[in-house]
Amino acid sequence: MYKRANLKETAKEARAIQLEKQKAMKRQTQAERLAQSTNSRTLRDEYDRIRNITVGFRVSPEENELINVAVAVSGLPKQEYCYRRCLNQDVVVKGNPRVYKALKDQLGNILIQLKRLVSLEEASPELLKTIDLIATVLGGMKEEKDKNENIF
Repeated sequence: MYKRANLKETAKEARAIQLEKQKAMKRQTQAERLAQSTNSRTLRDEYDRIRNITVGFRVSPEENELINVAVAVSGLPKQEYCYRRCLNQDVVVKGNPRVYKALKDQLGNILIQLKRLVSLEEASPELLKTIDLIATVLGGMKEEKDKNENIF
């Protein structure tokens, strides 16, 4: 048969643990508490700058899709991509399996959309932007490949 725990005893144990934590906190110096509280929440970039400010903005579903395509094709995390674009820094696409898979998926989606079109005038601006983005990425990757081949 199931034996129910004594609730008074478990409450006493919990209170004893809580008091022990409070005593330990009093023993810590203020600097130690500050360091402990900030260490778990600070993010640092490659220049050892602390990133603890959040920036957010709203986009339409179409804009969200364009951003997601650009992020997938870049191979960067979304945060990294967004702040590089906001700060007008170069987004350098380095070829890796994830980038190639994203390019392949996007080209497949474009092919499906192009098959549905009767004329080029029916193409949506989002589709044209995606095609332009992929062409730019592939052009940059080709230039990088040509540079590497000329070295040897």
